[in-house]
Amino acid sequence: MMEIVLDGAYWRTRDDFYEDFLKAVGAPEWHGRNLNALNDSIGTGSINEVEVPYVVIVRGLSSMSPEARQMVELFCGLIRNLRGEGIEVDVQCE
Repeated sequence: MMEIVLDGAYWRTRDDFYEDFLKAVGAPEWHGRNLNALNDSIGTGSINEVEVPYVVIVRGLSSMSPEARQMVELFCGLIRNLRGEGIEVDVQCE
């Protein structure tokens, strides 16, 4: 499975997460910065340049701000839900 590695050690806001993740998957500029938009683009596909199957590896969890860490936790929940629906995607936090 392809790995998308994100270094979140410097993330301070939700937007820092979105900026790095959306860039990593080649999302179009009009891609929304919310969980519903991520659910659609990851779960439905045909939006981002990089499509599932992949695993997102988020590094630097202990160095993130509380706001960024909360965003990562929400993202992890979204990925677990998609995986439960049979989408070939996973997430690891380090």
